[in-house]
Amino acid sequence: MTQALPSTTLAVDPAWIDAYGHLNAAHYVGIFDRVGFELLGQVGVGLDYTEATRCGIYTMNIYVAYLREVLDGDPLMLRIRLLEADNKRLMCMMELIQTRDGYLAATMEQLSLHVNLDTRRATPFPDALAQRLARTVEEHAAHPLPKEYRRLLPLKGAR
Repeated sequence: MTQALPSTTLAVDPAWIDAYGHLNAAHYVGIFDRVGFELLGQVGVGLDYTEATRCGIYTMNIYVAYLREVLDGDPLMLRIRLLEADNKRLMCMMELIQTRDGYLAATMEQLSLHVNLDTRRATPFPDALAQRLARTVEEHAAHPLPKEYRRLLPLKGAR
């Protein structure tokens, strides 16, 4: 049986609404960043990991696709999946779903780099974590990607 993707629910706060009556673009990114980081804990790279190891993941690049608007009070679900990982980098994709009507409102790709917080330098994932991330990538690949999603960010930059 395929394990569910890490997810959580929330609702659009009235303070996040802009002059056009919908969720402000900055708050989409804020939700992806704040709530997505909490969900990354479920795959081993959250706050507990950082506090235990003095290592963490820095966001290197993001791409947000705004697909449909969400309004004040709309119920949402944020879901995360790992797309790819190597010895220092992690690529994930987050989906923000408006759950009352069941539509995908936005996606965000995020490329992260594993960093030692004492040296402020990139460092390889510990072997056990690298293996866990690789297994998670395989498990998440069993879930179909949303039809609206088009991957844009590479794991490694063009040379």
